[in-house]
Amino acid sequence: MYSYEKFISHKDVEKIHDESLRILRKVGVRFEHPKIIEIFRKNGLQIDGNTVYMDEKIIATHLALIPKSFTIRSSKGDSAYGEGFCHKMPAAGNIYIQDNGAVRKMTNDDVVNQFKLSDTSDLMDTNYMNIFLEDKDFTQDQKIYAELAMHLKYSSKAGPYVLPNTFQIENIHDPYVRGLRLIKDFEALQNDYVCIISINTLSPLCYDHDPLEKMLIAGEENQPIWISPCAMPLLTAPPSVMGMMAMTNAETLAGLVLSQMMRPGIPCVYGNTSGSTNLKTIQLSIGSPESVLITYATKALADYYGLPCRAGGGLSDSKDFDFQAGSESMMMIYASLDANPDLLFHACGIIGSFNIVSFEKFLADEEMYRMCERILRGIDCCPEKECYELISKTGPRGTFLKGRTPQIYRDEFFMPKYFNKDDPNQWQQHGSVSVRDSIQKKVEQRIQSYEPPEITKEQERLLKPYLPQKYIEKI
Repeated sequence: MYSYEKFISHKDVEKIHDESLRILRKVGVRFEHPKIIEIFRKNGLQIDGNTVYMDEKIIATHLALIPKSFTIRSSKGDSAYGEGFCHKMPAAGNIYIQDNGAVRKMTNDDVVNQFKLSDTSDLMDTNYMNIFLEDKDFTQDQKIYAELAMHLKYSSKAGPYVLPNTFQIENIHDPYVRGLRLIKDFEALQNDYVCIISINTLSPLCYDHDPLEKMLIAGEENQPIWISPCAMPLLTAPPSVMGMMAMTNAETLAGLVLSQMMRPGIPCVYGNTSGSTNLKTIQLSIGSPESVLITYATKALADYYGLPCRAGGGLSDSKDFDFQAGSESMMMIYASLDANPDLLFHACGIIGSFNIVSFEKFLADEEMYRMCERILRGIDCCPEKECYELISKTGPRGTFLKGRTPQIYRDEFFMPKYFNKDDPNQWQQHGSVSVRDSIQKKVEQRIQSYEPPEITKEQERLLKPYLPQKYIEKI
């Protein structure tokens, strides 16, 4: 039994699939790019303006072309997707930071420290350089490629989602291709998969121009694609979880079909980051019970289609490192690990519905991942763990506390790094230090422990034009 079957049965997955087919057949999906419409036209699909309709045979035929697994190559470690390993990526895309009880806009120094925190994490499998918000002193090339170049030079971990910053560029094609080729040149890997290109749908039932341009680029450069809707019920999606899943699944299926029409056999990751809607403020809510259910449903649908999956994360809508942040994140982290997708984006540090990072929460999230991993490991009842000889030797009213801590105890029982387990009197005698204060000190120690990896002179030469001088010196 798969973990998600506690929440969504195989029959229910088939119902969502069938409803998605009906949507694709009768309602269609809008594609706002003339080249894309031409691809569909050449493949004989029914088109009305920018709206494309698909039947079950077209969908099944093209889904069958998508590989069940693939590998991103990197000199910092290859990453296989679709083989049962859950890759954790840190918080990303945030433009605010929670700092001593207040929310403020990120500075470039914060961006660098966030990067260092991720690179020194023993939990993160990958890293990400967030966007520099202060770029007035940057050259045009640095505005586009600084984060990409900084990651290549300074990360000890692979970055499957580190790409050019093209948010304020009208024509993204050439800068994006140039960024991809910079990665290939740096890695000396011209014919391999070196990154995953993220595509977000525009719910309801639309792909707008720039994501489609990125999809065309992925086809040209032969790089994997991940598709992730992020719908809001009663705003950009129907007011039920089932209806939202059927609609967003239709969006994703349409994109998957397009990917194979562009380049048969190109790898794809099935994703969904939809959540709930706070109707009082019309804001996305990601730290919700429904986000947990969407995580399970996303993994179930990905398995149904035989595709690698992106879902979940340590998500919270809280604006502070507080009880709400902890409870929402624990709920999401447990579900994420239990569902076991191939890619966990925003694994640590996120609050404020994707918009805010908390460095203290980053470390607390790491603690929660370790606790959840221990729970999910279950109870080992192998002969070694019976401990009969030790019980017999110790006898009634004896003590097992002798000498150094045995390895079996270290393997069996969770030992926290940051959470306080002292007796209340001991805690008060040691200054009544809160978890927040304790972790704040650890955050600074972690940032200070960062050491940049070595790269070759040729790699240094490739990156030099794109590296902001100030941050070369700082890091």
